[in-house]
Order: sequence, then C-alpha cells, then structure tokens
Amino acid sequence: MINMKYLFVTIVIFFLIKNYCHTTPELSIWSGNKCSKCHINPQGGGIRTEFGWKYLRDASQFPIGKDEIKKIYELFDKEQYWSKLSFEQEGKDSLGFSYGFDFRFQSVRSHRTELAKRKFFPMEAAIYVLLKPNEFINFNGQYNLGSLVFQGQDNWTASANIKILDFLPEIQLGKFQPSFGIRDCDMTRFDRRIASVDYSSSLFPPDYSEFGIELSYRKFDYFDFFIGIFDSRFLSQVTIFGDRPIVLKHNPTFNSKFVFYPNVINDVLTYSFLGTSVLVNGNFLYSSSFIGINFFETIGLFYEYAFSSLKELRRTNNFSVKLIYFASRGVLPFLMYENASTSLTITSENVWKLSNNSIVLGVRYFPIPYLEFVGEYRYFKSMESKSTRWAFQLHLYY
Repeated sequence: MINMKYLFVTIVIFFLIKNYCHTTPELSIWSGNKCSKCHINPQGGGIRTEFGWKYLRDASQFPIGKDEIKKIYELFDKEQYWSKLSFEQEGKDSLGFSYGFDFRFQSVRSHRTELAKRKFFPMEAAIYVLLKPNEFINFNGQYNLGSLVFQGQDNWTASANIKILDFLPEIQLGKFQPSFGIRDCDMTRFDRRIASVDYSSSLFPPDYSEFGIELSYRKFDYFDFFIGIFDSRFLSQVTIFGDRPIVLKHNPTFNSKFVFYPNVINDVLTYSFLGTSVLVNGNFLYSSSFIGINFFETIGLFYEYAFSSLKELRRTNNFSVKLIYFASRGVLPFLMYENASTSLTITSENVWKLSNNSIVLGVRYFPIPYLEFVGEYRYFKSMESKSTRWAFQLHLYY
C-alpha cells in the first residue's frame, strides 16, 4: 500500500499550487519551457531542437560576444550546416539532417565503503542523429559509447516521430524510453532507485529504453498527455534477490503520463508545472507525482514522490525536494534532500525495512556555450553507515 504520509505531502503541495503552476527539471524551470521545446523526443533527452541548441548556446555566463569568439562559435553553427545539407524542391525542404552529442566526465568516490578510492571515468559519451525527410516525420537515434554497467542498460535508441495533422496525437515508435516520471541526467536521484543496505540500487537503468509505440498529445500550452505500450526485454533484466526478474520477458508494459501547465503568470509564481505518471507490467507497478515551481524568476522548487510495488515481494516509497537558486546567467546552485524507503518480504513473518537518506549541495555552471561544470557535496546515510563525498562532472554538449 502507498505510504500515506508521503501521499499526504504530495496532495497538500498539489492543492497549494494548483492555481498557479507551469514546467520540468532544472533547465525547464530555469527557462520556462517544456522539455519537448528543447528536445526532439517529446519526453526530453537526446538530440536538441534548434531552440534547445540556441538556448544552451546563448544562456551561458559568457555568451557569444566579441567578433573573435563569434568566429570560433560559427564553426559549430547548426543553422549553417543544416542549410548546407538540406535540399530544396519548389521552396520546401525535402531533407533535413542534424547531429549532436553529450559527453560527461566524472570524478567521484563510492559511498559503499569508507576507504573507497576516487575514480575518474567517462559517465556518458552519446552521439545523436536526426533525419527529417519532410514536416510530418523525423527519424532520430542515439548511441552511447560508454560501458554498460547496470541491469537492463542498453547503449542505443532509435525511433520515428510522426505528426500528420496538427489536431492528432504525435506517434513515436521504435526503441526509446517510455514517458514516465521526470527524465533527468542525474542517475543518482532516488526517483528511479531503491533503498538498499549499503547504498541505493537502480530500479530503472540510465537511458532505459524498450521497443514500443507511444502517442503524445502536446498541442496546447497548458497540458501534455502520453500513453503507450512497450516490450519488456530490458526491464526483465532488472532483478530482485539477485536472480528473480521484476517482470517477465516480453510481457507488455503499459505507460501513461499527464503534465499540467496552468496558464497563470504573476510576479510571484512565474512558471510552474505538476504531473503524474504510471507504468505497469504484470505484478510490477511504478507511479510518480511531481511538481516544479519558479518563484520570482529567481528560485526554483522541485518535488517528486515515487512509489513502486512488486506484489508480495517489495514496496518502495521515495521522495525528493530540490531548491534551485538562479544566481546569475549560467550559474545554478542547488540544495536537495532525498529519502528512500524499501520493504522486502522475505517470508510472511520476515519483512526487511530499509531506508536511505541523502542531502546534496551543488552547483551547475555554464561558463561558455557547449560547456557545463557540475560540482556536488553529498551526505549519505544508509542502514550500515554514514558518509560524505564530493563529486565533479564536466559536461560537453552540442
């Protein structure tokens, strides 16, 4: 059963802001735009749209300025190479091509052991490609050159997005991530992890994807709706007790997601959103409720509650609260608190109660276009120990 304490907190916050809201993670709250405004994929992530590329190019602390610097940036101008690789017929583009990438290099120490050594490693090396034959369809793909280290993780996605008429839903089919919860590049967040004895473990792997089809309706500014059906080839690789898969291979996975963006803007609440999602496969259920608020265009508040249930085996109740301060152009310090609770049923009379807590103080810094630094200092508490660690990430994007 869903933990009533966490559900109550979610409902209270929902009613406190239901008359004001509008957005999605940090950059969405910062910019006041949906994830799909900056990414080709409706749920966010992957290759960026022209708007998304321009926004991250121009929103850095030191954007294009002097003529000498501008000449360097023009070498990477997507508008130039897009036009060179587009062929026009009777004034209309018959072919469009674009590419991009995300490269993340990280330095971190494990929380599992007190004497863990600091590691330096590439966290992500993803290449994106977009082919758009006409205005009704595009084909996009991603390949991650990084190692596969998580259960159910895979290194590629590929899908077609079809939009025939404006009043009809967009169709996405292929191998991609179902729309559920909030998609975030931070794989340590508790929304898709579960509490364990020494550290949290993955419920969904980073860049989780499946073969399937999904309909999305995003015609209006004030709501998005997604519904889909997927295979479970990769989710079935995630296990409980080390060898028991949480779902059966090729059993259908159903998902739905609704995000509401109330069209109310005032001097206090300038941009916000709230939403909920469900993913179901046999006896496995995952649900998430989330809220984001922008106060005075200066402070962002993000809250998410995630619940999962594996019938008669495991239940999880997790929540996270994140406060973001938009200090200046390209500088986003943040403070986050997370709590994860897991109940494991060993026998009818033996139920393990596990819990993890995390406090993170960090900053995201965009000094110049195509470059981001992320620094974090984390306090983590598990059933066995407490620890503090700092981590550093270098992110190159295009």
